[in-house]
Amino acid sequence: ELSFSLNRNTKIAPLSVCSNMHGLDLLDDPTWCPPERNLLREFYEDAKGQEWTIATGWVDEFSNHCDWYGVECNEEGKIVNLTLGNVGLSGRISSAIVNLTSLEKVDFHDNDLKGSIPSQIGNLLNLSSFIISYNRITGTIPDRLADLSQLQILHLHGNRLQGTVPRLSSKGHTKSSFITDCGSPSVFDVPLDCPSCTMCCNSRQECDITKSKTDFGMWSSVLTGSAVATLLLASTTLTKAICSFICSFNKSTPSTDNEHYTIGKESVYSFFLSSSVSAWALATTVLAVQALCFGFFIDEASLEFGSDKLWRYSFLCPRNNPDCRNTSEVTPSGWIFFALFAFVYLLCDMLNGLKLIWSASKYGLSQRGFQSFIGGCALFTITALALYATAVYNVATSRSNVDMIFNTVILLFVNDLDEKFFASLHAIIPEWLEKTTHEIAGSFRGDVRMNVQYASANHQLRDDQTRRIEGIEKKVARRSNAIKTIEARHTKLKKNVADLRANQSTKDKEMKRVIAKIIEQEKKVEALERFREQQSRKLKGIERNEVRVVADNKKLKENITRLE
Repeated sequence: ELSFSLNRNTKIAPLSVCSNMHGLDLLDDPTWCPPERNLLREFYEDAKGQEWTIATGWVDEFSNHCDWYGVECNEEGKIVNLTLGNVGLSGRISSAIVNLTSLEKVDFHDNDLKGSIPSQIGNLLNLSSFIISYNRITGTIPDRLADLSQLQILHLHGNRLQGTVPRLSSKGHTKSSFITDCGSPSVFDVPLDCPSCTMCCNSRQECDITKSKTDFGMWSSVLTGSAVATLLLASTTLTKAICSFICSFNKSTPSTDNEHYTIGKESVYSFFLSSSVSAWALATTVLAVQALCFGFFIDEASLEFGSDKLWRYSFLCPRNNPDCRNTSEVTPSGWIFFALFAFVYLLCDMLNGLKLIWSASKYGLSQRGFQSFIGGCALFTITALALYATAVYNVATSRSNVDMIFNTVILLFVNDLDEKFFASLHAIIPEWLEKTTHEIAGSFRGDVRMNVQYASANHQLRDDQTRRIEGIEKKVARRSNAIKTIEARHTKLKKNVADLRANQSTKDKEMKRVIAKIIEQEKKVEALERFREQQSRKLKGIERNEVRVVADNKKLKENITRLE
């Protein structure tokens, strides 16, 4: 005989009956014993439901499973949502959930689940959201995950999964759609491979969108295309005019067409205008070193989620929010400063390089034309490479305006390596450097009229300088006499000050003696005051005694009178 009571209002049998009593006809009736309720009970037991922080209604004997905490059903009573984020789930994900075929959303984020993802997860064909981030799930990702054609959100980050995420049938609509631990560094030697992910996270819980790789390529294409377009304009008269206008603000550079001044008299790249093999070797070496340095920066700035590059992830995917947020603090002001620095430091060199290429045509097919062309190409190429490296390195690593300015200054310092090396040569082998410089100046001196003009200007400059020097010497002599007079006055003033200090010292001593006498007199006055006060108190005592004596005499007289 079976004795139990049924809840006739809800038409549902006790959970223990539906779970343990086999062979009972009532178990075949889904109204009395919903099969999904038993599946949830298995999930509850595997996930250690007794330890959950919130488990309202779960495994209650007579409650409907659709009323359990985190469970949402459709009109037909089928479970569609299972939302149990941050409620203390532990244990493992029960394979029973793969039989909840109407499930559309599963959210177990920020718990302590272990084990692996059920291999038959592909049975949930209606599943659109699967979130198990920030747990302790291990193993590989089932291949049947690719069967979920309705999947729009997949969050697997913050676990210890390995292998390859199968290519998903659907595409993510937002940057936070498909997230896994496919970034670097990883807790394993090789991070997850996820070709369909919209965002990758690393072991430091830093994330970045995979589209950044595409954006990075776009940046590269734009900068490279701009450099090529600028190079194509090298033969136009407009480029020459712009170069002359901008670089005319540099007063240390004469406004001439002399190639030696254009490429830079204090730059190793001026050696490209020399006929010396050793000079060419030095210039080529410095060019290669600079290009190699910029290449290091460009290589480290590439976004490769499977390797440890210097790319800094700019997104954070918090535990309590399914949407990731951008943590980069770079503002348009930072890019404005970057453009300003690039304009000031690089534009003149780029235009001078184009100017050298343009001026090579006037020498025809000659040695000087070849030297001018190679020098211009070297100057323009290394400057364009500096601009490219600075831009892409800032995109990769700058996450604040200060970072952007700091990185720009560092890379622009590398761009000045040719001038620093030239200064070092001037200190080490000045004779050879002077000889090479004179040879270059002799080869690219310009026409005779220009030389005569420079010679006349130099003579005039020397005469002006001689006159200025004479005037300065006269001013120096006058100021020297004035200084001597001031020094004599200063000596006299020092003597007067010494006398005044001596007098002041004598007066100070006298003042101290007077003050001592005054203090002594004050002490005597204080003693007299104290004596006066004592006498005054004694006098008052005598007066009081006299009053008492008078009173006593009066009483005595009264007594005598009474006795008489």
